Amino acid sequence: MKTVQTEVPEQLYAQLRSLVALGWFQNEGDVIREALRRFLDVHRPDITDEFVRKDVEWGLREHD
Repeated sequence: MKTVQTEVPEQLYAQLRSLVALGWFQNEGDVIREALRRFLDVHRPDITDEFVRKDVEWGLREHD
């Protein structure tokens, strides 16, 4: 497992803490991991499409 350190706005942090306090998550790390997992799941098709598009563009250019 990797450790990532970041800064978040106070209001966002308060919402994160609230989810833990209400028992939705055991700790802050669980909230952040779930949020990142959901973000990547939602945006994965867009990200994949972008990589494929760039690969095709690269392949269509002549290479010496």
